[in-house]
Amino acid sequence: MDAIQNPLIDTATTLSTHYLPLTPIAVLIGVTCLVAQIFLTLLLDKRIFPRKWQGPWNDLPGFTAHQLIAFPSMCILTYYGMRDWFYNPDKEVGNETSYDRVFGETNLSDIPLAIGSGAILIWDTPTSLLVPALQDPLMLFHHVGMFLVAATMSGAFSGGKMIGYYYACYYFGVIEISSIPLTYVDVFHPKYKYYFEWLNHKKNVNRPVMKVIQGVNELCRIVFAILFLIFRGVYFPYVTFKGTIPDLWHAYNDETKQLPDGVPMWTGYFLICFVSLFALLQCYWGMLILKQIYKMVVPGDSGKKKKKKKSN
Repeated sequence: MDAIQNPLIDTATTLSTHYLPLTPIAVLIGVTCLVAQIFLTLLLDKRIFPRKWQGPWNDLPGFTAHQLIAFPSMCILTYYGMRDWFYNPDKEVGNETSYDRVFGETNLSDIPLAIGSGAILIWDTPTSLLVPALQDPLMLFHHVGMFLVAATMSGAFSGGKMIGYYYACYYFGVIEISSIPLTYVDVFHPKYKYYFEWLNHKKNVNRPVMKVIQGVNELCRIVFAILFLIFRGVYFPYVTFKGTIPDLWHAYNDETKQLPDGVPMWTGYFLICFVSLFALLQCYWGMLILKQIYKMVVPGDSGKKKKKKKSN
């Protein structure tokens, strides 16, 4: 086992040191996700491995592979995030001041930041560019922004000194709880027509297995909406504007203490700007979800408005 592990660790260390703004563990995670993406895509592609039991997973092999990798990744992020943000009894110890919360701790083996930087740079971004079903400009911007924030917090531009590690478990952990049901719900979105038509085809509607899949889909939609509104729509802006941004501002402008060696001033302003943009983006998405819920609760309202417009 050591004969395999040691070369991998050495290669990851070399890449992170000389070529990529990532920690060694981030490189390992990113490369692992990329290899899994390629393997699963080839395995599911009906043009390469034809099989009798065909389905939408064979029509959208790249997208299916992406979701299969994303689901366990979101579970891992949620576990570490919830554990460290809500259930770590020593979380506040040594983090009494803004300066401590921003510059007080460096952990280069942190899993959430490693996934947030390595997986996004090496796996998710290339996959989003190359797989047609995943080509969404807004999501691409979101993921690139997440990588830049994760890389900055990981110390990629500050000589290895982590910035705001205290908040990493929230931004790259806790909020991903809503992404767990989303990875399932997203599969059956109408824009992925092969899965949508397969789920709603009249030949499949009455099959027991399909009823279960449909039921889980409906349940996940509700769970996703609730979790998103709580942890992203409300709690995300609260953490950002109540804690993160004030801490960054005070830490970078603390007249009694100097910035740690190798930490440039621009990193603070960059994090403040991008975290603010992400908070506003979560609010925007939250409003869209509330509108969808309103349409479901008051289905006749939109119809009345349309009739009024026609009469005018």
